[in-house]
Amino acid sequence: MKLRGYRGTDRELLSGPWLAGELLGLPLADWPALAEPTEVPPPDGDDEELCVTDGAFVRYTGIDWVHRRARVELGVHTGLSDVEELLTAAVAHGFTALNLRRLHGWVTPAARADTDALAAAGFRREAVVPAATWFDGAPAAREIWGTIRHD
Repeated sequence: MKLRGYRGTDRELLSGPWLAGELLGLPLADWPALAEPTEVPPPDGDDEELCVTDGAFVRYTGIDWVHRRARVELGVHTGLSDVEELLTAAVAHGFTALNLRRLHGWVTPAARADTDALAAAGFRREAVVPAATWFDGAPAAREIWGTIRHD
């Protein structure tokens, strides 16, 4: 899968029925009909990088250019079949094109994220934060998943 840079014409990819700030933002099947879609702002500043592909975006945010690390968020629209390939492309772009050494992101297990795809792309669960967010009317734990480039 080939990632390319964000353009203004890609704006519609930046909103959808997924949890804000998720490493693996997959469309939620039970998204309330009247709920506003999650919106991701276009890149603004040198600590963000936004890449897109057909039906998805990859956002590198909070980029620390000194320590070469960033938080990653993905937003996937319905119809993208190969999430594992998107994750692999996101890791490759972060490690090669951006020359980062560490990528990490938030995962909400209650949203039924595909952690097998995360593991296949090289991510490992690093921590569990109890009651870190509000999901489906109750406090929900979040996990921090990360991967490190080994030179």
